[in-house]
Amino acid sequence: MLSLLMPARIEIVQPFTRVKSFDDDATPDGIELLLQGVNVLDNPGLMLAGKVRIELFEHIAGSADPKGRRFEHWDVELATAAEQRRYWNRLTQMYEFRLGVDLLRIPPGAKYVLLVTYNSPLGEHLTDECVIEHRTPVGAARG
Repeated sequence: MLSLLMPARIEIVQPFTRVKSFDDDATPDGIELLLQGVNVLDNPGLMLAGKVRIELFEHIAGSADPKGRRFEHWDVELATAAEQRRYWNRLTQMYEFRLGVDLLRIPPGAKYVLLVTYNSPLGEHLTDECVIEHRTPVGAARG
């Protein structure tokens, strides 16, 4: 019965997961990741307890494993009520993570791989990955 309540998989929600500006300007500040847990009955909107590791890799086209060099990683705890409130959106029934990253430090490229690993308190590991696109605007300075 417990397996009916626990996530059977996690899903990165596309196309809402994307490079984004977190303030009012047009300059991206990082990546907004929307993540949901789904149970064995394919019902989304489950809350997760445990740890979430998020990794950003370069994209290698035409490869069986498209993940190249790792650029960035984030570890997020979802163990307390405060942590749940910080990331859980009650309206969408999804987790929203704003991942700050200096996009000028990442080599120019159109695509990146975002890998998410959820580690439950019961020792289960669930993963999902997606390819996100980001193009440097023409004429933008790179550092």
